[in-house]
Amino acid sequence: MFKHFSTKELVFIAMMSASLFIVNFVTGASLVAITGVPLSNMFINGLFIALWIFITAKIVPKFGSLAVMLGVYSILSIPTFIGGAPGFWLKVPIITLAGFLGDIFLYLTKYKNWAIFIAYYILTTATMLTFAFVLFKLGIPAANKIIPIVHWLIIAICVLGTIGLFIGKFIYNRIKDKRIIQQISS
Repeated sequence: MFKHFSTKELVFIAMMSASLFIVNFVTGASLVAITGVPLSNMFINGLFIALWIFITAKIVPKFGSLAVMLGVYSILSIPTFIGGAPGFWLKVPIITLAGFLGDIFLYLTKYKNWAIFIAYYILTTATMLTFAFVLFKLGIPAANKIIPIVHWLIIAICVLGTIGLFIGKFIYNRIKDKRIIQQISS
């Protein structure tokens, strides 16, 4: 039923996590620093996260691949503004569990291309709603800026994510026959 990850698959997922972190740190963390609004980085990061999710789900179509990728990514992001204030450790379980929701949907739909789109929308919505709820419950001062616009954030992130998913699909179609990708997928 559930397949174990090979070492090369885990290395690939870790590399995807690290590269996603680097890209999002450079682009997204600066947006939070400029605006002062937590989670505003998701506007730009949503595009990159979607792209990485598509490629990871297609190259390693196994239950848990998104949860592992997003879990490692969230651990790397603890000392940064990605996903909230630096040191906000709750981002790890929130983002990892959202990855599991995406994995469940992808597993049930056998990793079809269209399913990756819906899995992204599910995990993005779950992440944003959970973050907004947790920040509000913890009494984070800027949380009052998020609550009135959380639905707009979800819509914007899903729209930008759709662009990222299409870019990911394009890139995957260009690289899927490469020898290295075949070796990871085998």
